Amino acid sequence: MEDFSVLTSEFTPMIHHIIRSLSIYKNKEEYFQVGLIALWESYGKFDEECGQFSNYAFTVIKGKVLNELKHHHKYEANTEPFDSFLLEIKDPFSIYDEAFAIDNLLTYTDGLTLNQQRWLLQTYLENKTVTEIAEVYQVTTAAVKSWRRSALNKLRKQLIFP
Repeated sequence: MEDFSVLTSEFTPMIHHIIRSLSIYKNKEEYFQVGLIALWESYGKFDEECGQFSNYAFTVIKGKVLNELKHHHKYEANTEPFDSFLLEIKDPFSIYDEAFAIDNLLTYTDGLTLNQQRWLLQTYLENKTVTEIAEVYQVTTAAVKSWRRSALNKLRKQLIFP
């Protein structure tokens, strides 16, 4: 491993030169990392009978960096950047907000017990969880789940049309 650290310090300028020669200005650190990985691979695969290591390493490093550039370009060409404008709600009274408006929600509380009404209003108006509701009314979570179960059954029966 000590040999590779020496090799890394020796070939770092070459990796930077390759990055500059390919006019890479974004994500330089990422491409430098790709160059180091290519250096490691070339160090492991080099055969001394084939020539000088520096020529072989240059070719392998440049090839790996070019492949990474090609992958990034392909990814950027096929994906569009996220536009937060698309998520903006144009109508402040959307269908979902209307469904949970206080007036509409109170119409569903007819026929529910006090505890079932508490669960319904706390859940949909104040966005509280079962455990938070249990803490507010000083009961167990199982009790609140029971309120929920029976309230949902009653609400389903109300919504079934004859």
